[in-house]
Amino acid sequence: MIHNHIFSYCLFFLGYVLLSLARQTIPIVLPLLINLVYTDPLALSYFFAWYSFFYGIFKFVNGIIMDLKNCPLFMFGLGHIISGLATISIPFLYKNLILLLFVLMLLAWAQAMGWPAITKFIIKNFDSCAMASLWGIMSVSHQLGSCVGLILLPSIIRYSIKNVFLYSGSLCLFFGIYIILHASFSRKKSHLRHLATYQAPISTGQARKLLKFFVDMKISSSILLLCCATFCVYIVNMGIFFWFPLILKDILQVSLLKSSLITGIHDLGGMIGALITGKLSDVYFSKKRNVLAVIYMLITAFIFIVMNFYQNPIFLYLNAALSGFLIWGVQVLTTVIATEIAPKNNVCTMVSLTGLFGYISTSIFSCVVLGLVVKYFGNNFVFLFFCICSVIASICFASLLNKH
Repeated sequence: MIHNHIFSYCLFFLGYVLLSLARQTIPIVLPLLINLVYTDPLALSYFFAWYSFFYGIFKFVNGIIMDLKNCPLFMFGLGHIISGLATISIPFLYKNLILLLFVLMLLAWAQAMGWPAITKFIIKNFDSCAMASLWGIMSVSHQLGSCVGLILLPSIIRYSIKNVFLYSGSLCLFFGIYIILHASFSRKKSHLRHLATYQAPISTGQARKLLKFFVDMKISSSILLLCCATFCVYIVNMGIFFWFPLILKDILQVSLLKSSLITGIHDLGGMIGALITGKLSDVYFSKKRNVLAVIYMLITAFIFIVMNFYQNPIFLYLNAALSGFLIWGVQVLTTVIATEIAPKNNVCTMVSLTGLFGYISTSIFSCVVLGLVVKYFGNNFVFLFFCICSVIASICFASLLNKH
């Protein structure tokens, strides 16, 4: 049984690498593909906002499904298949604005299946004493996918921009098919119900169960504080994801592909931060993870103050790595804190609720508001904006600490 859990954990890890690789095409390759039509930063921000808004909504919905259904591998595989098909279709549909927006919404739904499925799997199959370390390792899959994308994308783009979508989408599609087949085989081997029962229509009993789930669901003030903290953390993290390549292209006067390397450095720092923070949290801060989160966010605020006034290229790259370490470390802590303070019968929903707040903040602030900031106030104001968000997040974590 342990070997099966470890193998499934590795499948989730590799699968999320592929999802992140496909997601990386949106901020880096999509602007190049639609360059002749939407070159204005504000216009691009609408695409980013559309994707992020629906990602947050669907992540919350998928979290509810995971609390009601025990099918993490099936949902994970289904997400890969839909994500692969949606990514492959972008080069063929991008000239039609309505179709492009629909595909981005479909892609957001598919990508949002990943984390709720992982949450359900980890909570159900592993001990809570190592929860932060497991989340830290799993979080590395996101940064690893981004780093792989930043290494591979420039080489593929030299030959054809459209091939980027075809290759990354195909990887997701075939991996999703494998996961579905693996889940089906595992269920048959365990003498459980056939995979098709996952797709059964909602019966009257299931409808009552769903209604009871919503009636019994309690959102405490601690969860709301954590949602507010996540709101601010995601503004910073996704703001870096979407806007750092474009901002540094102007500051350093280099191509978009070269400026995108800083996102890779940010993600590389995030990989190290997620691993170290997970272990550090389990060993030294298991009962006071909020303290570590406060420290991280205050240091992050200081980093952005310095970046606003000192913009030497080497210094920017170093600070990008350090901010990645801290921000991704905080996101690991946020997930673990949510699992600890949420009611046991709707953990996936509460974790996804924090994600909903995070991606709504992304769609409004990291995309549209930052697009307006870049257009009307210049690049430097973005760093101050990130600093303010980091301070607010640290206050929320501190308030949560006092509450407990």
